[in-house]
Amino acid sequence: MLDRGDAVVYKCRGLYKVEEIGTLDFLYTDKAKVYYTLQSVEDARDRVYVPADDKTHIRRPVSREEALDLIGRMQDIETLHVKNEKLREQEYKECISGYSPEDWVKVLKTAYSRTKSRGSITSVDKKYQMILEHALFSEFSYALGLPRGQVPGFITEHVKPDEEHDE
Repeated sequence: MLDRGDAVVYKCRGLYKVEEIGTLDFLYTDKAKVYYTLQSVEDARDRVYVPADDKTHIRRPVSREEALDLIGRMQDIETLHVKNEKLREQEYKECISGYSPEDWVKVLKTAYSRTKSRGSITSVDKKYQMILEHALFSEFSYALGLPRGQVPGFITEHVKPDEEHDE
């Protein structure tokens, strides 16, 4: 059970704080069901209501140690191998459906790699790159105690160099 003020990650939408816990007085909601009112840390207009028993769409953010471990392993995380371009977005959605930061990195690495090899970015890659960079950087910002804007540079500095240097 979460408490008021706890930080959580909601889906792929970034970091939120638990603002309230209780029933909702909205038309079509179960008046007996307990909800978390989540407030986005970055956007004052972004508030969501999640059933307190929903273990699928919210989770606690990674710890500092987990963030550093993931950053240290980024070079070793495989990209996705999508055989059918028409199914690319579906594959991305399936990969990130568990809302795991490691899976976010998989999709991001895939999008970065495709953009580099193509020389341009597709709309699907751009969409998921924006969503997942926001989600990952806001979570890492919290875990590492850094301003969000410093997270990409921190990752670049701390990723183990790739043994196979790209030319």
